[in-house]
Amino acid sequence: MRPNGRIQTSIELLNEVQESPLPMDRVVNTYLRARRFIGSKDRRDINGRVYGVIRSRCRLDWWTTQAGLAAGNRSAVLAYAVLVEGMRASELDEICNGEQYSPEKLSEFENEALATLQGQTLDHPDMSQAVMGELPDWISDLFEKQFGKEQAVSEMAALQKEATLDLRVNLLKGDREQAQALLAADDVISEETLHSGWGLRVQGRTALGNCKAFREGLVEVQDEGSQLISILCDAKPGMSVIDLCAGAGGKTLALAASLGNEGKLVAMDVDPRRLKRAEPRMERAGVDNVRYATLNKENLYKMSVKGFDRVLVDAPCSGSGTWRRQPDARLRLTKEKYENYQTMQADALGKAARCVKVGGRLIYATCSLFDGENSDQVEKFLKKHADFALKDASTLWTELSSVDCPFEGQTMKLTPHQHGLDGFFCAVLERVS
Repeated sequence: MRPNGRIQTSIELLNEVQESPLPMDRVVNTYLRARRFIGSKDRRDINGRVYGVIRSRCRLDWWTTQAGLAAGNRSAVLAYAVLVEGMRASELDEICNGEQYSPEKLSEFENEALATLQGQTLDHPDMSQAVMGELPDWISDLFEKQFGKEQAVSEMAALQKEATLDLRVNLLKGDREQAQALLAADDVISEETLHSGWGLRVQGRTALGNCKAFREGLVEVQDEGSQLISILCDAKPGMSVIDLCAGAGGKTLALAASLGNEGKLVAMDVDPRRLKRAEPRMERAGVDNVRYATLNKENLYKMSVKGFDRVLVDAPCSGSGTWRRQPDARLRLTKEKYENYQTMQADALGKAARCVKVGGRLIYATCSLFDGENSDQVEKFLKKHADFALKDASTLWTELSSVDCPFEGQTMKLTPHQHGLDGFFCAVLERVS
C-alpha cells in the first residue's frame, strides 16, 4: 500500500470509530480484518496513526483551530502527519492528489495552513490543562478535584501512555514458570508481575492468539490491577460465589481458578449475549463449576434465598482507569453518562447485598479513578446497610499475599501514574448481621 492509501485508510477508519457505539479496539480490529488485502506492515502503520490521532485529539484540534483548518478527522490526520510524523506540507500535497484510494486533493488554503504547523511540536505553552491532558474541560476539573492540580497533571499524562500487556496464569492448568516457558517457545518473552502472584507482563506486542499457552487456556489477558481485585475476593475451594456483573467473564475465570473448580460459581449479567461470549473462554480454561444466569428480579430472588459467601460487583462505570487502552472513551463520556453510572452502581450494590449470607462478603469494584463512583458509593451504601461493615483492604492483603501491599488505606485505589497499572478501586464489605 502506498502512503496515500495508508493516509486515506486512516481517515476512513477514524470516521468508523467516531460513528460506532462499539469500543475503539473492536472497531479497528473488525475494519482491518475485513480488508485482508492490507498487509501487516501497512496495518501497523495505520493502527499506530489511528491510535496516535485519538490519543492526541484535543491537542490536534487545538492546532487545527489555530491554523484555521476545518474540524474533522481529515484535518486531524493531516495535522498529525506534520506535527508527529514530521511530514512537510509539500509531501502531503503529493499524497493528497484526489486519485483512487487517495485523500481528496489539498486546497490551496489547506496547503498553506499545514505549512504553518511545520517545525511545531504537539505541545504548546498556550494550551489549557484540559487540552494538554487530552480531556474535556469538565473531566479535567474532576481530575483536579480528585487529585489536586499537580498530581492531576501527572495522572492525565499517564493516561496518554500505552498500557502494558498483562496475563493471568490459569492455576487450574499450571503455574507461572510453566506459562513463561510455553510462551517463550512461541518467542513471547514475559516477566513476573510485581504484585500479583498470578501475573506475567509481556515484553513488546504479540499476536497472543497464535500462542499455545493462550490457545490451551494456560493464560488469559487481564491487567495486573484487575487481578488484585480477584485476590481480594479471597474465594476459597468449596465456597459459593457470584460474579454479579460478569460481562464476558474475565474475573469469573480468575474466581474459578481460586475456587479450584470446587464449590458454586454463578456468572450473572443483564445481557445474556455477554455471558454467551464467556462460555468458550470457560471451556478453554478448563472451568467446569460455573453456571450462567441473567441478572433479573427472578434470578436475584433465588440467589438471595440461598445466600453466598462472596458476591463480586464489578460495577459499570466511566472506565476512566482504563483510558490508556480505550483512548476514545474519554471523549465519549458525558456528564449525563457519568451520573447515570452512579445510579447504576448504587442499584447494583443494593441488589448484591441481598445475596450475601451472614459472614459473607460483598466486593465492590470499578475501573474508575473518581470518588463519585468509588468511595462515595461505599459510604452511601454503608449508611443504608447497618448489617455490613467495611473490612480494611490493606490488612486483608497482608493476610492473603506475601508481597508488600501496593496500596494504603481501607480500600484499594490504583492509578496509572502511581502504580503503572490501569486505575482500579476495590472495597470489601462483610455482612455482620
